[in-house]
Amino acid sequence: MLKFFSSSTPPRVQRSPEARAALADRWVERLLAQRLGAESNKRQVGRTTDDLQDGMIDLRLAGPGEPHQAGDLFDRLRWGGSAAVMHTNAQKLLSIAEQYNNTNGFAIEQAPGDLWHAPLGLRIPGITPRAWYFVARKTDLVRPDEDSKRSTYDVTLSPDDNEPEGFCVTKRVPSVEGVLRRINARFPNLDSIAAKQRARKLVGDVFPLFLTRETKCLELLHKRLPEHLRCRVPRPLRIGRDKRGLVTRLDMNWLRNGRSAPLTQAEFAASAMELLAALHDDAKIMHLDLRLDNMVITEDGVGFVDFGTSAQIDEDLTNRPVLNRLFMELMQTSEVQKVLSDMLARGEVTSASLKDVAGKPDRGMDIFYLAVQINHPHFNPELARLITYDAMSDEARTLHSLSAAVLRPKNPAMSQFKNARDLLRGIQRVRRRAAA
Repeated sequence: MLKFFSSSTPPRVQRSPEARAALADRWVERLLAQRLGAESNKRQVGRTTDDLQDGMIDLRLAGPGEPHQAGDLFDRLRWGGSAAVMHTNAQKLLSIAEQYNNTNGFAIEQAPGDLWHAPLGLRIPGITPRAWYFVARKTDLVRPDEDSKRSTYDVTLSPDDNEPEGFCVTKRVPSVEGVLRRINARFPNLDSIAAKQRARKLVGDVFPLFLTRETKCLELLHKRLPEHLRCRVPRPLRIGRDKRGLVTRLDMNWLRNGRSAPLTQAEFAASAMELLAALHDDAKIMHLDLRLDNMVITEDGVGFVDFGTSAQIDEDLTNRPVLNRLFMELMQTSEVQKVLSDMLARGEVTSASLKDVAGKPDRGMDIFYLAVQINHPHFNPELARLITYDAMSDEARTLHSLSAAVLRPKNPAMSQFKNARDLLRGIQRVRRRAAA
């Protein structure tokens, strides 16, 4: 139960709508100046009264009397974003805070506290204006009462005092009930017994197996990647295993989207390709699912997350038939493979080397999809404010030509970009040209 060190509350005063708006503005300014200045300076900030229903805001501010319901703010915040709520009534503020106290997809980040409006520095109880506030973090990737179509695992932010942001990412094997709901929603005509069997198989065997593989992959990355790039992939913090030794829970550091200045499109492309080249050449790891959803942009550059379907370049799966079958099924149904198949069918990809890797776990899949993604960086709204992009700019046209050379080389049997390092050099030339 949330409590205050003091709960004295001034008598309620009737104010006009204009006066209430001015009061809210004043207290919001106080909160930013006294408590949230550092956060607001480097993040996207919005008010709960904004007409724009933007879900990419990092910090939503609710002044006294302004909209503050947790259910309404969930979709108006980026994952990991914060809601700061204020009220001039201490007890009402406590009641509001209970909506966010490890419920409705939020967790209290800053416990209820008070603010004073004392221009001369004098605080006289009962006379000097005073308000109360709290800050809550959006910890759930999707609403607690909804099932995600983006992830098969349960992914949340968990409090962690040892991490710079105060939170880490927790990835868990989901419950049988949760998986069964997703199966029934996706395949409504599937027999109920078959659906339950599939759910139990996924939860008992498949998900733990691939989470174990992801954990191993992240450990290898932090051993093999150049030191300056390790901060751009998740770092395992704590690992929970079942009796068989398979991983059922993985805590990782949080690579939070956001930076003080956006990247240019060429900077985004170069940073992503630099990391991919190191994955292939130094760590000997293939990501195999390089969608924009699995990229983040931090102060350190472009990072990759969700290595759940990654594999080692020299890994031989043929001596593990069950894993090999599961992996090949994933390759056949992944979004990356579907895009390649569609582009091959339309003649948009003619490279012989890319034709050869279709449907297979191969590093060429990473090069293919990253070459496609760098031309559409705003397809993921999470990145839209973090990358400057103009489809008609010389920079965008040059990068598009570079990608075309990967997908449709003049000689389909021989591409000038044989690996990620070759493509990185091409992107770096574009950067130098843009800078000049």
